[in-house]
Amino acid sequence: MTLDAMDWVWKHSQSKGNTRIALLFVADQVRTLAAEVRLSYPEFMQAMNTTSKGSVRAALLAAEKSGELEIREAASGRRKPLYRLPMAVDYRRPVTRSGPDSGPQSVDQGSGSGPDSGPQGIPSGPDPGPQSSDLESASSPESGPQSIRSGPEIDPLYPTTPSKQAGEPATQQQDDYGIPAFARPLVDGCTNAGVSVRWPFEGGQWLIVHALIKKSGTTAMVEYARKVAARREIESAKYFMQGWRELPPLPAQPKPTTNRGPGAGRTAHCGHPDCDPVTRTRETENANGIRSLDRCPDCHPASKGQAA
Repeated sequence: MTLDAMDWVWKHSQSKGNTRIALLFVADQVRTLAAEVRLSYPEFMQAMNTTSKGSVRAALLAAEKSGELEIREAASGRRKPLYRLPMAVDYRRPVTRSGPDSGPQSVDQGSGSGPDSGPQGIPSGPDPGPQSSDLESASSPESGPQSIRSGPEIDPLYPTTPSKQAGEPATQQQDDYGIPAFARPLVDGCTNAGVSVRWPFEGGQWLIVHALIKKSGTTAMVEYARKVAARREIESAKYFMQGWRELPPLPAQPKPTTNRGPGAGRTAHCGHPDCDPVTRTRETENANGIRSLDRCPDCHPASKGQAA
């Protein structure tokens, strides 16, 4: 499977630079028919001859954006991420016949008594026997017990455990066609806006979408997708990822302020003609004709029965 995966990258991948090196490294490590392998950042850094994690991250993001690489499972503890070459699955490189079994096709037919038969050792008859591609699939180093199994569970170094025990009810994510609950407003918003695309995100890819939703908001992401889809035909929501990453963050919410102006927290003005509506005081005159300002007994905050 390794040679087939590398042949696909060499002949069919549109990647360049570090992205192509990253894809070739993944293909070189593939040992399963599912074109999957678990790799760590230090391994990518060694293969790309760099000490920068940023270079590795940029190469992997570019490969993921192009659709030539998928992150099937995110890293968890000591467990490495699971990468997959989706377009290399079931791919078989063309095999050219060489050596004593090669030669013009016409000599493989007939009785083998022609001038080119005999010395060349070419088998005669209508059935030349198994082709070299069939022999390769049965005896190549990449084949063996693992070749009949696919999926992440075939890796003996990183065995997976079932996420759901037998008899347990299906999770909400399974009932929702693989779309997490936090992404449903985004998916429905795009659909209602006329943007009908595939959502082929899996595993850790949904975590990136969740982070973008919290950063920029569903409304801005739906509006961006609508504008892009109005200019060209889009098939996959992965096409919007780069633009979603560049959207501005949501504005900071202002802190609630407390009204501390005149009359804050007080009862309504009593309406008495001698009561000042601002200070809630009344001008009174005693028996000796001396005037003074006293608290309004009906609406001053410090009066008995009023809130302070």
